[in-house]
Amino acid sequence: MNKYCVYLLLVGLLFLSACSNHGEKAELQTISLADIDLLHIDHGSTTLEVESADIESLEATLLMKHNGPGVVIDEGNQKIKIRLKSDIKRIFNIGKMPKLLIRIPNNYEGIVTIEGSSGNVKINNLNAPQLDIKGSSGNVSLEYLEINSDINVSVKSGNLLFNLEDKDPNVQWFLQSGSGRQSIAIPLDHRQQSNRKTQGQTGDGRFNVQLQTTSGNITIQ
Repeated sequence: MNKYCVYLLLVGLLFLSACSNHGEKAELQTISLADIDLLHIDHGSTTLEVESADIESLEATLLMKHNGPGVVIDEGNQKIKIRLKSDIKRIFNIGKMPKLLIRIPNNYEGIVTIEGSSGNVKINNLNAPQLDIKGSSGNVSLEYLEINSDINVSVKSGNLLFNLEDKDPNVQWFLQSGSGRQSIAIPLDHRQQSNRKTQGQTGDGRFNVQLQTTSGNITIQ
């Protein structure tokens, strides 16, 4: 058997491994956010979902389709950092990448920062007074019934999608995209547009929302 046949065999085995489904395993960790001013989440290339919930402590759940390293929670100086243990085997588990679910108590009054590379991020009605997201090639989706906080999202080649139930939130908007397009389905007061930047206001403008991409699209609907 020549080297080319061996290569095809290896590719076939990886494909079959990716297509097989052995069910998901869930690893749950909880931690109190009392006296915590900053919650930092580093999700790397893992898909991340974050939401507020009527719970007493933060819940971090890692859904996995294979055995592997889990979640690490570091605490100190009124700060909590959540990250995933590195695992080189995940590179070969195509289609079996884990998903990280974070549920934050509704009464948390600190800052939430999120950092990642190629993993997608989804935010569901987060109640924290400030949210900062920085990413590379992952997409970011935000869904809010109403906006009651400052939001700052900056990604490179990922797309930004903002779904709003309240079409007249109290927001000062700032949007900037490099080569990506902008689509805004809500009317902006005092609208200004220049050099791939869009600014405007809805409601009384008490909160600041900044959405920035290098080559990704920005959609508000």
